[in-house]
Amino acid sequence: MTATDLAPARASGPVEVLRLHFAQRAMLLFTPPGIMLVVFVITAIITVVFWRLGSEPGSAEWVANSRNNPAAIWALPGFFGWLGVQTVSLTFPLALSLGSTRRTFVAGTVLTHVALSLYVTALLLVLLGLELVTGHWFFHIYVTDVVLLGSGDPFQLAVTAFLGTMVVLSVGGAMAAAWVRFGALGPTALAAAAVIALGIVAIALVPVFDVFQPWWLAVAAVVVIALSVAGQYVFLRRASVR
Repeated sequence: MTATDLAPARASGPVEVLRLHFAQRAMLLFTPPGIMLVVFVITAIITVVFWRLGSEPGSAEWVANSRNNPAAIWALPGFFGWLGVQTVSLTFPLALSLGSTRRTFVAGTVLTHVALSLYVTALLLVLLGLELVTGHWFFHIYVTDVVLLGSGDPFQLAVTAFLGTMVVLSVGGAMAAAWVRFGALGPTALAAAAVIALGIVAIALVPVFDVFQPWWLAVAAVVVIALSVAGQYVFLRRASVR
C-alpha cells in the first residue's frame, strides 16, 4: 500500500496536508522509538563493558562520564533530516494534484513538523521519567539524563528536543524545496550560503563568547526555523510540479 492509496480525496487545507504526510504513520511513529531502543542497547553494552573493566557504577566519575553520552542527540537527526526532505520532495506534487495550494502545502508541512517535534519531545520526556524512576535503568545507564539534554531537567530536555527536531525537519524541508525549484544546484548553493552565513555570525560573536548564554541557542534555533520555512515557501512558489 502506497501513500497515494492512503491519501485523502483532497488535500486543500493544512490539516489535510498533515493527514497526507501521515499516510505513512507507522514509519513516522515507530521509527523514533526504534532508534532510541538501539541507542539504549548500545549504551547498555558500553556500560557493561566499562563495568567489567573496573569502573564503579554510580561513582562520581561514572556519572560524569555517563552524562557526556551524546548518543540520543546524534542518533535522531539523520532520520529527521531525511524525513524533512521527504515531506517536501515526495509529497509536494501529490498534494498539489489533490487540490492543495503551495501556501497551504507549506503550512501543512510546518504543522506536520510541529506534530512530529511534539511527539519526539513527549517520547524523550517519558524515557527520562522512566530513567529517573528506575535509578537509570537499574544499572546506572544514562541515555536521556545527559548534559546535552539538560542533565535530568525536563524543561531543558523539552525545549532542546522540540527546537532541535524542528530545526532538522525545517532545514531538510528547505533543502528539498531548493531541489524541487532549482534541481541539484539548489541545495548545494543553499548549503554553501548557510555555511558562509554561519561563519560570518561566528566571527561577529567572537567578542561576546565569554558571556555566552544557553538561551542564545534557542533564539538561534527559532531564527533558523523561521528562515527555513520562509525558504520553503519562496522556493515552492515558482517550482514546477515533477
